[in-house]
Amino acid sequence: MGVVNLNVREAGMNSLDYVNTVLFSFPGKAMVAVNRAAKRAGAAGKTEAKRYATAVYNIKASQFSKNTKTTVKVMGGGGGATKVIIRYAGAMLDLLEFKPKISDSDGVRYQAKRGNEIHLRHAFDIQSYGGHVYERVGKPRFPIRKKFGPSTPHMLKDDEVADPLGKRIMEVFNERLSHEIGRILGK
Repeated sequence: MGVVNLNVREAGMNSLDYVNTVLFSFPGKAMVAVNRAAKRAGAAGKTEAKRYATAVYNIKASQFSKNTKTTVKVMGGGGGATKVIIRYAGAMLDLLEFKPKISDSDGVRYQAKRGNEIHLRHAFDIQSYGGHVYERVGKPRFPIRKKFGPSTPHMLKDDEVADPLGKRIMEVFNERLSHEIGRILGK
């Protein structure tokens, strides 16, 4: 399971102390503004995750969406701290999702991550069992094991995906928090 945490205390100039200072004459509105901005940042995290993952991994956006379950949770902690937790869950993807090159004599070659080809010499495709890729476990013909590629949460743990995704979520949070403050102040 991939998890992205957003801690409002670390959110730059729009920290919770700043929000409380600006909205001191509107009791309770600071947490309302933070919660709205956090929910919006979480929603942006859902959509941006597929954009960053498809840029690095060899998967279509529709496949990423279909195989990923996303939940956004906004939590208010002690001392007024707020945390947004975005959880990504998904099963391992079938190797056929990555369009492997299957050869009777050379095995299977595929690219889960763009530019990183993986060669499975003893793997093969069995059409009679639903068209999955299998690999021999030992020297004899059997047993065989079904082969999988990475899961979508695994893709989001990659630094090439996680770093820009976290930065984008923080940008959206700061933009939306400024908007919510202005909305409460009547600007």
